[in-house]
Amino acid sequence: MSDTERKAAAGRWALALGSCLLCVSLSAAVAQSPPESASAMQIQKILLDRELFGPDALALLATLQFWKGRVSSLVLFPDYAMSGNRYDSAASAEETVAALSGAMKTAPPKLRAEYQTDYSATLSRVAAFQIRVERVAEDDAFHLVVRREGGKFLKPGIEVRTIVARYGKPEHVSTEVVQARGDRRPAILTLNSYAGGAIQFVQSDLSPSVGTVDRVVVEVDAIAAQIY
Repeated sequence: MSDTERKAAAGRWALALGSCLLCVSLSAAVAQSPPESASAMQIQKILLDRELFGPDALALLATLQFWKGRVSSLVLFPDYAMSGNRYDSAASAEETVAALSGAMKTAPPKLRAEYQTDYSATLSRVAAFQIRVERVAEDDAFHLVVRREGGKFLKPGIEVRTIVARYGKPEHVSTEVVQARGDRRPAILTLNSYAGGAIQFVQSDLSPSVGTVDRVVVEVDAIAAQIY
């Protein structure tokens, strides 16, 4: 083989090796760049379920940016919502109520495209929201409570088996005992967690309807990160 042929062969080997390394690099990059996470997809599926949430829940969720840094979670019941945060006194919560009431009078940040249609259509309901401090009998603590006349936050009577059929088995199931002051019987809550705990479907042993969802808890920061 002549020098010219050897140089040509060496060039072809170098080119082939470079192409091979480029393929490996691209393959590694693809492997390291996962598609939209299963958690995000599940959050979207749940939050856009109109058979689960009423229009007031969608309107409230569309304002989550205002709740960030003020409360860690929101608890949705059929006809109202409240903060997961508990306060020892009404006075300690009033400052947050004042800040929220002012913020809710402004336009919320733009929602992601997949939430625009369903959520934006409900924003007119926000003006009628009443945010106040109430003492909740279940834990004898003060919470921020959101009400609206004829409020429709969570569809009532949804069975846990329906949730499992729609979204699969919960990632984690835990129990929480909520003890009020005095001799009242505590509430025993069963928390069915989805999307890394961002959404929890909660049953209460004090509910008159066995096997139904008593409330839904949404983690403010985790959900806000998905909808904006």
